[in-house]
Amino acid sequence: MKCFNCGATLKNTDYCSQCGADVKLYRKMIQLSNAYYNKGLEKAKVRDLSGAVGVLRQSLKINKKNTDARNLLGLVYFELGEVVEALTQWIISRSFQSEKNLADYYIEEIQNNPARLETINTTLRKYNQSLLYCEQGSFDLAVIQLKKVLSMNMNLIKAHQLLALLYMKNENYGRARSELKRVLAIDKTNTRALRYMQELDEATGKHTQQEEEKQNKDVIAYTSGNETIIQPVGVKDNSGLLSVINVVIGLAIGAAVMWFLVMPAQQQRTNEELNQAVADYSEQLDSKTAALETLQSEMSSLESRTQAAEEASSQAAEQLAGYENLLNAYALYAQNDAPGALEALEQIDRDSLSENAGTLYDEIFADVGTEAVDELYTTGYAAYEAGDYETAIEDLSRCYELDNSRANALYFLARAYHRSGDTENAKIYYQKVIDEQPGTRWATDAAGLLAGL
Repeated sequence: MKCFNCGATLKNTDYCSQCGADVKLYRKMIQLSNAYYNKGLEKAKVRDLSGAVGVLRQSLKINKKNTDARNLLGLVYFELGEVVEALTQWIISRSFQSEKNLADYYIEEIQNNPARLETINTTLRKYNQSLLYCEQGSFDLAVIQLKKVLSMNMNLIKAHQLLALLYMKNENYGRARSELKRVLAIDKTNTRALRYMQELDEATGKHTQQEEEKQNKDVIAYTSGNETIIQPVGVKDNSGLLSVINVVIGLAIGAAVMWFLVMPAQQQRTNEELNQAVADYSEQLDSKTAALETLQSEMSSLESRTQAAEEASSQAAEQLAGYENLLNAYALYAQNDAPGALEALEQIDRDSLSENAGTLYDEIFADVGTEAVDELYTTGYAAYEAGDYETAIEDLSRCYELDNSRANALYFLARAYHRSGDTENAKIYYQKVIDEQPGTRWATDAAGLLAGL
């Protein structure tokens, strides 16, 4: 264990023997971080990958320089199909420990395989496209795109989850269950997959069997000759009694016809039929009204869920685009293309990145920013000397935007405008030199040139 203050090797005491710093609390933090790392390793061994991510993040929260925990977190992300997050962790790990770090091996394995890098980029683009299809309501196209994604990266859990949701939407519950099982085979404690599986069980009518058993209890069956008779419980076979009742009713009706006039009886029957028809129609109307209200409620709920899904999809698409640009920036950075890497970084919304991805963004930007500024000044000044004032203005303006402390870039930008005949901009930038670099030779020269315009 190294001292946090001077880097000396610590002995079994509460103070650094070299600088005298109190390392008691620091030692406990390191021990706690390592304990979380060991717990994450145990969870990863039993494929509790979600649990491993949680405890490893806790380990890094306590000690961000724990390269063992960070490298393991990268491996877990890689196993989950999150290659960008994995690369992020390994790059950060390498920045903390530049020598004898397994992260070098992991990064080289990916960098030395251009086809793999291209596959990663293609996978991200296709997944992003599937989200766009979902947002547009083209769910069939989204399914096709997600299948292509999974053919290139079978471990991409979020692709399996989205595909399962689309299958559930189309009531293709068997395929949805298969996709969720694949997720749980990779990460057995994935909370989202478990929740989707529960919703799937509810949607497929897990209580159907119970309802059938209840219905079976409400009826009895018996055999009469060669036929099986099914009859509700509590209902007796009163066919003889019913025959007697029917005879009595028939005699009563006949007596009524004989006793009363035919027309009043006919009118009464007509009124009764009409009243019954009105009652039946009213009952049907009430039933349809209730069904309509239920349908409207379901539509409202579906619209709310659809809107929420669209918003989440839009956010996810924006975030994925940022990760794709970050990956592109890193690839250009690894190829020592500082201007290209800087251009890729400028297309990223820094706030949309995760904490780790943001750290990677900052580190790349810090390195390529200086290189890009120097390169832009060199090319801009060379163009100025060659009389290519258009190129000089473009490169020197960019150089000044990135680093407004470069007085020489600002001065020769003003000179390029002057020599190109653009006196208005020349005056503006000569004055900037005077205001921002007072007391320097650049300011003195600019003042003289400005006075001559």
